[in-house]
Amino acid sequence: MANKKKKCLFCKEFHIAEEGIKTPAGFFCQMDHAVKHARAVSERQRKRQQQKAKQVQAKEDKASRAASKEAKRRDLKWQRGLTQKAFNKMRVLEEKLWFQERGLEPECISCGRPIGGDQWCCGHFKTRGAQSGLRYDRKNTFLQHNHRCNMNLSGDISGTKTTRGYKQGLIDRFGEEEGQKIIDYCESNSDPVKWSWEELEEMRSSFNKRIRELDRNLNAN
Repeated sequence: MANKKKKCLFCKEFHIAEEGIKTPAGFFCQMDHAVKHARAVSERQRKRQQQKAKQVQAKEDKASRAASKEAKRRDLKWQRGLTQKAFNKMRVLEEKLWFQERGLEPECISCGRPIGGDQWCCGHFKTRGAQSGLRYDRKNTFLQHNHRCNMNLSGDISGTKTTRGYKQGLIDRFGEEEGQKIIDYCESNSDPVKWSWEELEEMRSSFNKRIRELDRNLNAN
């Protein structure tokens, strides 16, 4: 048919078929449009491949993060660190609440003084290194000055010329009989304890729950 027209695949306009270019991709009115169409197709393919590669990489990264997270969960050192942090925070709050409920100003178990310019910490009577089984034990942990008594005096267990010491602090606070029971308990429980990562996670969950309760109680008063 004379002057038969076909639509250019690129510009979408109709042109006389005999004047255009026929390629495996389709009909074009001129070579420039055929080239531009090929480039556009190539660019779309490149972007699809790029997007697919990103999706594959994202999936691999997610799997890697999940594997890393699971590996970390099984790392006992990592679990102990997080659990200790939660326990220490819980005990400081429990101690503050103990004093608040009695209308008393919080004082250090070792020197008997208020916070002053220091910071409060969870002071261990028996160190975690010496008696690991007591690292998460309430009877082995009381409110203490972080820098002055805990760090600079290594817990100040027996006292100095100007401080009473941890042992006497327990007796002053709880009385001769109860204070000595706490001391005897800590000194006799020397067997090391090895918690599994599952046990540490469960303990930490209970500590964090208790922390939320303590925050509400302290802020309510």
